[in-house]
Amino acid sequence: MLLPMLAAPFSRTKTNVVPAYLLTATLFFTLFFLFKLSFMKKYVFAGLYFCFSVLFLFAIYLSVIHTPNMRATILLGAFCIMPLGFIDRPACINLFVAFWFSVHTILAFYLKPQYALDDTINCLCFAILGCFIGNIMVGVRLDGYEVHRLLTIEKETDVLTGLFSRRKLFETLAELETTGTEKPTGILMIDIDHFKHFNDSHGHAAGDRCLNRIGETLTKFMNNFRLHFYRYGGEEFVATAYGYSKQDLLSIAESLRIAVQSIDMNG
Repeated sequence: MLLPMLAAPFSRTKTNVVPAYLLTATLFFTLFFLFKLSFMKKYVFAGLYFCFSVLFLFAIYLSVIHTPNMRATILLGAFCIMPLGFIDRPACINLFVAFWFSVHTILAFYLKPQYALDDTINCLCFAILGCFIGNIMVGVRLDGYEVHRLLTIEKETDVLTGLFSRRKLFETLAELETTGTEKPTGILMIDIDHFKHFNDSHGHAAGDRCLNRIGETLTKFMNNFRLHFYRYGGEEFVATAYGYSKQDLLSIAESLRIAVQSIDMNG
């Protein structure tokens, strides 16, 4: 928006279209700040489609109203940029592009018949190219997000127990030093009684099953209470608790002890 307006003093065609550039830029900035508001976050898709609608309207205005004696230019860029602009269902993006292609084609044959066929062919080529690359990029970007999600889970999760890992614990403790982070109201330090004897007597495979079963029990508590469990190492665990008094924590700890004591370890 800025570059064409800077060229306005040297170009009569640019001077005439400055109000359209200013209006479009104002709409873009308004949308940008509007969607910074927290209650608007859930309407982000509507905002993105509306933003690109403004771009298409601006480009169509330039093509069929402002310069009907010239071939479309900015519109071709819009058809390429829009499918790459964000992630949505490819069918929705393709339909959106097809709608604005149809709008411009109809207006072009009515208002600029001299170049209507050229514009139709050019816009169609760029729309197909944009949608083709955009649809591929949607899949690539989603695959990238999924790989990142799985790596994050692997990094933060203890494989044996399914609880948060020691590494995640240290990251959480580091975050607690920053301002604005909710601080826990209590910490539980936990270890399994007589685990070394159990492991030596029944073997490491049985010891792993024991850790797994206890991890399942701690996970149930994590789902029912505001507790985050971490495997600190070996048979030792740490839990951060949020919003509980000392008496509440003592009661939760006793319930946890009874639940673990009641686990069936095949005798």
